[in-house]
Amino acid sequence: MNYLAHSVISLEIDKKMNENTLYGNFTGDFYKGKVEKIELQENLKSGIILHRLIDKISDREENFLNELLREKFGIFKGIVSDMYVDHFLCKNFENIFSGNPDFENVEKVERKIIKNIEKYDEFFPSDFKSFFNWLKREKVLARYKDLDFLERVFLGVSKRVRKGEILRNAVCELRKNYGEFEEKSLREFLFVKGKIVKNSERSEKL
Repeated sequence: MNYLAHSVISLEIDKKMNENTLYGNFTGDFYKGKVEKIELQENLKSGIILHRLIDKISDREENFLNELLREKFGIFKGIVSDMYVDHFLCKNFENIFSGNPDFENVEKVERKIIKNIEKYDEFFPSDFKSFFNWLKREKVLARYKDLDFLERVFLGVSKRVRKGEILRNAVCELRKNYGEFEEKSLREFLFVKGKIVKNSERSEKL
């Protein structure tokens, strides 16, 4: 699950549970080590915990996309799975959240996410600042549905990870089996979201 999926789950939890997980969930990859030792105000740390829980669930061996990605992408299957989920979530956004006024369209939700993250710019990790500026400038979250743009993102990622050249084939592979990838990506998103929401509701009752 990539930035759009993480953010949507946070928005739902934050409204239902009156929490503030979006910032920590969105920036979770930029905070390393034990949560209690991270230099961040306490009310934002729950988002980092949520981010790591989402990653733990989506990294399970039974991830619905693994059987299609394992052979071609090996250790990079998680990166590909995350990007595919965000692509299909973005593409099907209005259908998935039909009737929910908080998720009217992906462009509006993207603006809401960016505005919320910006409120905490004083806490931005140094290596997050330039990334966030690019994300905001290029309207990345709402452009995941564009396959040409997705290909550019995979190309960028391939240059940043060791032996990441295989990621340049990710969109080509997606085009070959688009329907099945779509079905499994949406199943994966809804499965993880369901697990997280249930876990949050259960924690609130304790």
